[in-house]
Amino acid sequence: MAVNINTEYLIDEFVELRKRKKMSQAMVAKKADLHQAAVGRIESKNITPQIDTMIKLLNTMGYTLAIMPADGNYTRPVFIDIMNEIDHLNGANIQKIKDYIRQLEEEDMTEGQNAIDKIMELRKDISIDPGESGTYKEILLEEQDRKYRHESPDDAQLHS
Repeated sequence: MAVNINTEYLIDEFVELRKRKKMSQAMVAKKADLHQAAVGRIESKNITPQIDTMIKLLNTMGYTLAIMPADGNYTRPVFIDIMNEIDHLNGANIQKIKDYIRQLEEEDMTEGQNAIDKIMELRKDISIDPGESGTYKEILLEEQDRKYRHESPDDAQLHS
């Protein structure tokens, strides 16, 4: 039984992934609870694999199938596989990635601490004039209220 072009592509990708992961047919078969001969028949395209079998085989290597739109603009869908790319990095590059992640975490923590410091500063009691005190927020709100208060002549008489 000949496999169709889409299944052929899937099998080719599976073989490429297996080799990239440096796994033998026997290793993948064992992890998937299949016989090595079944994996061999799939890879040689002598049989059309069942979808659940392909998912099981891909899962043994940390992959799965995805549903993609078939818009006709390309013959091969483009996948960004971060885990696969990380497998090919050397120790120095992996360390650079870890250092960058730590730097981002530190920047995030610093921003958070700066925001907390500003809030705490606004809550401090201050004294501008003798006999007047309050928090920055209270004093600023009072000043804003005084500056932007639009009183009618009747309101002004009430306050006097």
